[in-house]
Amino acid sequence: MARVSATALQKQFGKWAEKAIKEPVAIERHGREVLYLISADQFHQMQSLEREALYAWELSEEEIRAVEKAEYGKRL
Repeated sequence: MARVSATALQKQFGKWAEKAIKEPVAIERHGREVLYLISADQFHQMQSLEREALYAWELSEEEIRAVEKAEYGKRL
């Protein structure tokens, strides 16, 4: 993974934006990671993997039965 200081990113944004299309770029401030620059494709892929949390009372009877049958480490 590429790394760049925030100052260098400001001075050469185009270069680092091109790099971020291929791989995430860690942006550092005072030697510590503060942000990541990623491609739009990577961002949308991550968004599609995001799960929604529900309260127990929001589950359907079918979902409750599936949870009751579930075993740790096994996929349904």
